[in-house]
Amino acid sequence: MASSDANIKGDLTVESTAALSQTSITSTDKNARGETGPTIRPPDCAFGWIPTLAVMVNYMFIFGASNSYGVFSTYYLNQKFVGTSASTLSWIGSLITTFMLGCSFLTGALADKKGYRLTAYIGTILCTAAYILASFCNHVWQLILTQGILFGLGASFLFAPSVSIPPQWFSKHRGLASGVAVAGSSLGGLWFTAATQAMIDSIGAEWALRVLGILTFVVTGVMNLFYFRRVPAKPRKNILELQAAKRLTFWLVSLESFAMYTGYWALTFYIGTTARQLGGTFQDGSNLLLVLNAGSVVGRILAGLIADKFGSINTLLLSLLLTVVIEMPLWIKASSLAPLYVLCALYGMVSPTFISLNPVIVSNHFDTDVLASVMGMTNLFSGIGGLVGNQVQGVIYDKYDKHEQFTNTIVFSAMFVLFAGLVIACLRFHIIRKRTDKRFFQKV
Repeated sequence: MASSDANIKGDLTVESTAALSQTSITSTDKNARGETGPTIRPPDCAFGWIPTLAVMVNYMFIFGASNSYGVFSTYYLNQKFVGTSASTLSWIGSLITTFMLGCSFLTGALADKKGYRLTAYIGTILCTAAYILASFCNHVWQLILTQGILFGLGASFLFAPSVSIPPQWFSKHRGLASGVAVAGSSLGGLWFTAATQAMIDSIGAEWALRVLGILTFVVTGVMNLFYFRRVPAKPRKNILELQAAKRLTFWLVSLESFAMYTGYWALTFYIGTTARQLGGTFQDGSNLLLVLNAGSVVGRILAGLIADKFGSINTLLLSLLLTVVIEMPLWIKASSLAPLYVLCALYGMVSPTFISLNPVIVSNHFDTDVLASVMGMTNLFSGIGGLVGNQVQGVIYDKYDKHEQFTNTIVFSAMFVLFAGLVIACLRFHIIRKRTDKRFFQKV
C-alpha cells in the first residue's frame, strides 16, 4: 500500500510538473507572438539589430528636436522675439529635455507594464501635436507649452522604451549596440539642424514646424512596429522599481546624470550666439551645430566599442574628464570661428558618451526585465538637472556675461561636468570594493 501511495504521488508529481511546463510553454508562446519578437531569442543574435536600428531612427526624432533647438533658439533670440531675455527663451529648450527625461520614471514603468509599442505610439501622437500646435504660436508662453512641455512629454513616451531595447538584446556587444542606437540622436541633430535652418530660411519657422511634425508622425509610427522585447517583463504590484532605490549604484548613476544634464547643454544652446558675437552669420551657427552632431555620431559609436573592451565606467570617466579639458580653454579663448569648429568637433566626440553608456552601466548592474523602469527613475534626475542647468545658465548669461561673452556660463557648465566625473570615480571605487579582485587597473 505504501508503495502504491508512493507511485500515485510520483505520478501526480510528474503530471503536475508536466502541467506547469505546458503552462510555461504556453505563456512563452504568447510572449513570443507579442512584443518579444517571433521567438524568445538569445542575447547577441542578429535579430537584435532590427529593434536596435528602429531605436536609432526614432532617436533621430526624439533627440533631434533638442539637439537642433539651437537653430530655433538663435532665430527666436535674434529675430522673432528680439529683446526677450535668453533665460526666458531657454525655457522652451530646457523643458523639452526636462519632460522627456523627468517623466520617463512613469513612462518607463508604463512601457514595462503595458508594452513598448503602445507607449511609443502615445509619444508619436503627442510629439506630432506639439509641432503642429507650436506652428500657430505667436507668444513665448505658447511655445513653452507646445514646443517645450507637450513635445517633451511625447518624447518621454518614445524615449522610455527606446532606451532599454539595445541593452536587452545584447550582452557581449552591449556598448556597441547602445552606441549605434544613441548615434541616431546625433544623426538626427545633423539633418534636423540643416533641414530646420533651410526651412526657416525658405518657408518660415511656422511651416518648418509643421513639416517636422508630419515627418515625426510618419517615421516614428513605422519604427514603433519593430519595438520587440527580448525578455518579457515580470508581473509587479508597484509602479516604480523601488528595490533599485535601495542600492548605492542607483544613486551614484542618478547623481552623475543630474550633474551632466546640468552642465551639458550650454554649448548646444549658445554656440550659435557665440558665432554671432565673433562676426559669424546664422548659417555659421547652424554649421557649428552640424559639426557638433557629426562629432557625436563618431564619438558615441567609438565609445561603445571602447566600453566593450575596457569597461563602460572606465570609458565614461575618461570622456567626462576630457570634456572639461576641451570645453574651457577652447570656448573661453576663442577669438574667431576656427577654434569654435575645433571645439564642436572634439566636444561632440567626447562629451555625449554618457547618453549611450549610462544605459549600459544600468543594464550591467540591474535586471534586464526592469530596465525601462530603472532607467526612467535615473532619468528623473537627468530631467531636473536639465531644467536647473539651462535656467541657471540663462540667468548667468543675462546677469553676469551681459550678452557680451560666455566666460561665466562656460565655467558653470564645466564644473558640473567635472563633478559628474568625480561621481563616476566614486562609482568605480564602489564596484571594485565589492569585488574579490581589487586591482585599480581593471575593466569596470
